Amino acid sequence: MSSKTKCPNHPIVLQFNRILCGGLIALLLSACSGGNDGNNLDKVSASQSEDLVIVGALYFDKRTPEGFYQEQSVSDDYYVTSHVKNIDLLPLASRSGQPIFELTSDDSTEAMLWSEQAAVLQTSYKQLVDVTETTLYRQFTRMDPATPEFIFLQRILKANVLDRNGVNDTYKGRITLLNMTAEDVKLIIEYLWTFTIDNNFGTAVLSSVTTVANDEFIHVMQQAKLNMSFSDNCDSIEIYEVTYSVAKASGFINRSKVLERVILAKRTGASYELCSI
Repeated sequence: MSSKTKCPNHPIVLQFNRILCGGLIALLLSACSGGNDGNNLDKVSASQSEDLVIVGALYFDKRTPEGFYQEQSVSDDYYVTSHVKNIDLLPLASRSGQPIFELTSDDSTEAMLWSEQAAVLQTSYKQLVDVTETTLYRQFTRMDPATPEFIFLQRILKANVLDRNGVNDTYKGRITLLNMTAEDVKLIIEYLWTFTIDNNFGTAVLSSVTTVANDEFIHVMQQAKLNMSFSDNCDSIEIYEVTYSVAKASGFINRSKVLERVILAKRTGASYELCSI
């Protein structure tokens, strides 16, 4: 009897134990695999939902997120906003090949003279009707009496806030504020973006955040660009991370841009969808 009670050593019992253990392992692996599949599906679903928000923003021209710098429109008139640049003070024939940057001044008289000189050198002179200012710029409002519904806002940046001399693809000027804060950096970077070619249909800022490091401010914009296929093919949407580093000591603004990923999507009328890869 004692030999028969040692079931673990019996061949049949050992086989059953192996089957039982194998079944439990398979069951556990199946449960773990099922859990991972569920998590992965949730992640995929969340990612697709995020991508659809991006696609919708581009197709329906929502260019900036909440809290981003916004120009305030005061009427239904048509406004054209420009910043007086160095070449605006030169005759048309002398502008070719010159570096281009926005002028800055803290002298109201100098700013007025620049505004008038730039207006005189335009193909059509616009009369000065108002002068206002903000912490960032002085604004000279001009119009043609023959077309009063068109308002021309001519701006000159303040030198105690910003210096744009020498700007290029990566160097974006210098913040000259004596005691700049993260809020100042965010405002200035977003203001500058507002007057770039990126502020057009087919581009969008998805997020815009400033953080503080030991010796610099870091402003990161996640941006998206729509590339239309103009056929039955899917459109491609490029997602970029654009980083502006602003040195605390010097105020120098440097910009870098990295492509993160590409989304494929298609729009039909008022509806849109992601394309499978």
